[in-house]
Amino acid sequence: MKEHIVSVHLQRDGSVFVQTYSEMTGLADIGDGLPLVVESMNDPERLGAVVLDALRASNRRPLPYRNLREDPPDREFLAWLGVQSYGRYMRGVRSLGVDAHFDEVIREITITPESNDGPRGGFSPISEERFSIMFESPEQLGRAVQAAMAKATL
Repeated sequence: MKEHIVSVHLQRDGSVFVQTYSEMTGLADIGDGLPLVVESMNDPERLGAVVLDALRASNRRPLPYRNLREDPPDREFLAWLGVQSYGRYMRGVRSLGVDAHFDEVIREITITPESNDGPRGGFSPISEERFSIMFESPEQLGRAVQAAMAKATL
């Protein structure tokens, strides 16, 4: 079974970025394109549907090799935002990780709230707050993401 990874970032303005990750040929998972944007965390069905779409898009294809020192994975994202560094982007952002192992049918999904440890520390998992759900519906997933985001720290 393939691992599918997504990050969910709650922005200062209340919008949500849902970032898909895919494996670069033989190496680490990196951001796969620009994030999907949800207007707010308020609609659990919409939020869950977007996270579900991102999980399905994660690792659907290997990303070609690239030199990450010369072409960092966040280059396109930072240019899209008009921000000079990931550290500046992180200010006031809450984060969580979502992952699942599946080939076709999504069953168990693990959600991990994260701590925003600033530009040098990045986003760090809060392991004691990690939990899993058996997937039932986009609304159920959205409610789980809402609950986890409430535990993410700045």
